[in-house]
Amino acid sequence: MNLFTVVKEIIDNWDPIGLLAIHCPDDEYESEIREIVTALSYTTNAEELASKINNILYQAFEEDFKKSNDCNVIAHEILRALHERGLR
Repeated sequence: MNLFTVVKEIIDNWDPIGLLAIHCPDDEYESEIREIVTALSYTTNAEELASKINNILYQAFEEDFKKSNDCNVIAHEILRALHERGLR
């Protein structure tokens, strides 16, 4: 399992603006996931990652993205999953 796969699983399960819940394509968040994976290379903690996730999703979806408070939980979940799999 690679970084992209782990992050995709978490973001897709979260479904930050509910697109997968209405049966949009499975690749709906892939460009944002790629940006999050890139951000992982230069963030040092969950708070920085949460801020990056929030910025990435807000830039992509603007007013449709209303779950910014969840970004901290998701950042911790991503980092925990990567650590458990030996990817970070």
